[in-house]
This record gives sequence, structure tokens and C-alpha cells, in this order.
Amino acid sequence: MVFILDQRCNLNCIHCSSAASRGGDPGFDTASALRVVDELAEAGVLDVAFSGGEPLLRRDLPQLIRAARAHGMSVGTSTNGWPLTEAKAATLRDAGLSRLQVSLDGDARTHDRIRGAGSFVRAVRAIRRSRAAGLRTHVCFTAMRSNADQLETVIEIALGAGAHGFNLSQFVPTGRGSEAEDLDGTASRTLLEAWMRARRAHPDAYFALHSAGLVDLDPALGAQFGGCQAGLSIACIDSRGNVLPCVMFPLALGNLHAQPLREIWRESPVLQALRARELGGTCGGCPHRRSCGGCRAAAWARTGDFLASDPRCWRHDGTGCAPSPFAA
Repeated sequence: MVFILDQRCNLNCIHCSSAASRGGDPGFDTASALRVVDELAEAGVLDVAFSGGEPLLRRDLPQLIRAARAHGMSVGTSTNGWPLTEAKAATLRDAGLSRLQVSLDGDARTHDRIRGAGSFVRAVRAIRRSRAAGLRTHVCFTAMRSNADQLETVIEIALGAGAHGFNLSQFVPTGRGSEAEDLDGTASRTLLEAWMRARRAHPDAYFALHSAGLVDLDPALGAQFGGCQAGLSIACIDSRGNVLPCVMFPLALGNLHAQPLREIWRESPVLQALRARELGGTCGGCPHRRSCGGCRAAAWARTGDFLASDPRCWRHDGTGCAPSPFAA
């Protein structure tokens, strides 16, 4: 479960799905955030990722981490790197943080264009500080039209700085994200093939991805990573208490201020449709409908229909006929 605590951030990144900023929605105060943590535990949530905004700007973050850990949950959080001092890294470790994810979106020039001058140096420094504090450290790369070709470069930078693992986050045009940055089918396939090459080149590193289309390139990997997990194994709570199918999918299923999470998770007709894979278009007739499902957030963002064809699937746009070199 991703829990978006607020929408306050020291940066103004061009692709932010929360449209966070310095004056963003203050979201949950400490007491209300702790009540949500209790509700997550009551609903049987096993893992929570505190997000924002920039969650490391919150003074109560260690308290929230300790509360979630007391309920037996594993806990992650994310950062752009700027607020992570050595002292803060040690505080997060002592609070019981399970993993810290640092965002890195290209080489120095590209990353700073996306996130602001000086951000690259801060992000790489944060990776090193996180590792030095003994924290499990992951790097997240959000692939867009203007930076997708740098995936392998970012992986090398991340692993060179000591990151334990790598998460490929596929861009969805929501929040401040422009549709002009979305990938087409050919670019999406090229990106996933680069990710698969890197994964095989670094067998000791952790590579995370719940990707539409992966099963088409490598059936074994597709089964391992499970395709689109929106509303199946993941969900999101936004800064106003809305429950969403995933962090990139701003379709409110219900609100925690009016309805218990357990009830929303069990009774939402949107979630029932997502779980049944009642899809339309090319996705509905695809042999990978159940093992892949397309990206439901991308379908929603581009068409307004969360059951429509994934608009960036190479099978959908006719560019994916050639067999994958990774297929068994």
C-alpha cells in the first residue's frame, strides 16, 4: 500500500504524478496518519510505502515508521535526495525503515532538467548516505520519452553508488506528467528489453517491475512479476484519503473519511472489474489478458476508460510482431 502523506515538496519535477510543490496539500496530520496506519493493519496490509510530496520533509516520519513496524508491517519510503542528511538516514534506520528508494532519472544533465539544478548530485549522495547508514537502498527510474534511452546508464550509476536494487517506474501522463512524454509501443518494448539485459547482467541486484507486456517478451519473467497489479496486490491512499487502484491511477474508489478500507477493498466495483480482467479492445482479446492485463493507469489517463486497450502496448499498435530475443 502506498500512503501519500501530503503533497508538499521542495522540488517541482516535470513528471510528478502528485503535482507536488512547496505549497502543496498538507494532507494528514500526525494523529490522522497514525489512525490510517492502524486501519491498514486492521485490513491486513503487510507493507506500506510512505510517499508524498517529499516524505523526508515530515518531522513525524520516524514516528509513522515505528507505528507501522509495531503492527508487523514492512515499511518503505522515497526521497529525491535533498533532505537526506547522515543524521536523518540514521534516524530512519533506527525507526525500523525496511527500505529507502531514491529517485534518479538520468545522467546529471537529464536528471537536473527533470528535477532542478543540483538534484543529481544530491540524489547520488543520498544513495551513498543511505547505504552507509545500513539502509536497504533502491533506486527508482521513471522512464519517459525524453530519458528512456538512459535506463542502462542510470542502472550503472545506481549500482556504482552502492544501491542494492533498482525499480523501473513506467511513466503515466497524470499529475504534472505531459502526454507528450508518454512512450509508444516501440519505445516501451525497447525499454523493457534494455531492463531485461541489465537484469541479466547484474544477477546479484534486485530488479523490480510490475509491467504490462513483460510476459510477451519473456513468459518466465512475466509470470514472476505478474503484470499490472493495480487493485490486485497494490493500492494507494492519496493525501485527501481517497483510495486509488495504484499511485499512478487517480480514480477514487472510496474515501477513508467516509468508509473503512477493508470495505472499499472488498466491495469496489472498479476493483472487481480489474481483478476479473474484464478488458476491452486489443487487451480483451489478447492471450496475455490475465497474466499481463495491460497498464490500467495508462488506459485511464489516455482514454478515460480503465478497461480500454493499453495505448502503449506494441501488440496494440502493431509494432510487436517480431519474436522477442528473450523469449524461451
